[in-house]
Amino acid sequence: MKSVHPEITAICIEADKVLWTAFVQSQQSGITGTGKLLFPKYRNDALRVSEQEARFAFVEGLYSSQLLYTVEAPTSKKYQFKGKSPLSAQTDLAIHDVMGTRICNVEFKAKGVSPSAKNHFPIYKDLQKLLREPLWGLWFHLLEAVNSSSLNDFLGVMESEMNHVYQNFSDIESPGVTIHICVLKHGFSIQRDFLPGNNLKNLHNQFRIDLKVSRSKLERVDNANGWHLHTWQSTS
Repeated sequence: MKSVHPEITAICIEADKVLWTAFVQSQQSGITGTGKLLFPKYRNDALRVSEQEARFAFVEGLYSSQLLYTVEAPTSKKYQFKGKSPLSAQTDLAIHDVMGTRICNVEFKAKGVSPSAKNHFPIYKDLQKLLREPLWGLWFHLLEAVNSSSLNDFLGVMESEMNHVYQNFSDIESPGVTIHICVLKHGFSIQRDFLPGNNLKNLHNQFRIDLKVSRSKLERVDNANGWHLHTWQSTS
């Protein structure tokens, strides 16, 4: 397998549309759309954006395909994230083909990450599971908003933590990992496949996209750099 299953890409796009619709509807005083998902609000009326909304939107997208899924699926290998002994871990969601064969592991995350943060362990931990398991991996990340530099800051952290997994483990068995990032306020998402067999030196240039955003919309993409761009307008 040289790329993610095409139905999985279609599911990601469907999930994007569910999330973009939910984000707009959640800010309205009267709900007029057809979507069922809403983002909850804090006491100050700000929306709470979390990986849970991404997970439920993705499952909703799954219903437009023939693929099956399991939740909190056990890993085939043991991992030592804490404690003294390696233990079986769990994947947020596993995708199965129509025969029930597991074909892809999915991890969901939300919110931005500062490159200067002392601890990126949550990203390292879940990338380790995706890369070491003998299946294709999908990282689905939800961001409320970005500016022209914060998206590349986040991608730089992903690159660094992926490199750390490569350097620390010899049993990288995944044929590939897809990174999908959905941005709510600006109504776009980007996606790219990464093949673990590639030389690590080639990763640096892949974890970058040159684009310009205003406070509320994507203005232009100067260099997609191999990333596939989806926008609310083009997918609606």
